[in-house]
Amino acid sequence: MFTQVTIIGNAQGNWEQAAMGLTIVFNETGKLDSTGQLAKNLINITNGPFAGIKAPFLVSGLADAEALTNSLVETATDLELALDCWPSTGLVTTVLMSQQAHKLDVARMSLLPSLQRDMNMSATAYLPCMVHNWLGERRIALTLSNSNLNWPQLQLSQPDLPHILTDNEFSHFSALCPFSLLNNIHQQAITEALECEDTLAILAYLANTNIDIWLQHSNQEKLLNCEPLFFNQTPELTSSYWYLINNLASQYLDPIRHRLAYCQQVLSR
Repeated sequence: MFTQVTIIGNAQGNWEQAAMGLTIVFNETGKLDSTGQLAKNLINITNGPFAGIKAPFLVSGLADAEALTNSLVETATDLELALDCWPSTGLVTTVLMSQQAHKLDVARMSLLPSLQRDMNMSATAYLPCMVHNWLGERRIALTLSNSNLNWPQLQLSQPDLPHILTDNEFSHFSALCPFSLLNNIHQQAITEALECEDTLAILAYLANTNIDIWLQHSNQEKLLNCEPLFFNQTPELTSSYWYLINNLASQYLDPIRHRLAYCQQVLSR
């Protein structure tokens, strides 16, 4: 068991090593001391591909690194079954430390990195974060005990009020369940490789739909069914749904996921 652990994710923003206990960072973001080594009480966990190794994780800065590595692999293997996807290093570490640390703080990590692509990205390029099931990871994170866990960034604010959608090009969607519309897009993406204007209009509508409408129609089964829509674990081997790699369509994905994640958060209370 660890007495006190602070986990610092890779989201934007400055960070400082915790004054007490161990601090865990990822993928070589840790500060080095004057000898080029990790600072005292600072542990770095790197995922295998980033480190250029075949093992899933590489742990640095801890005397018994092998034991922690083995625990990470065991935890990741269990989480993979619940996610239908290999988990992010951040979730694996947090789940493990929630079991092994008496006090755990998590910062710079919301488990919802942006799927918004730069408008100049090549269609053959993909965002690295696309390989993880982030909605599924948040589903699991929301079940962790709050007794020893301080993770304020996990809690999302309510999505912004939408633009007025009545009496405009989106009005004919308003009587339909947003989950049904999203499922229709997914089904179309399975059978068709290219986008169409009507589908882009639906994505725009869903990105602006009032959260109350989403909450009215949401349940755990519908939210679970939405998880596979937003990731591709092996984009270098299998084709991605067009909206994940289409620069314009991707502009709507973050607000849609925000709505789904907020519904998930409300239902978990």
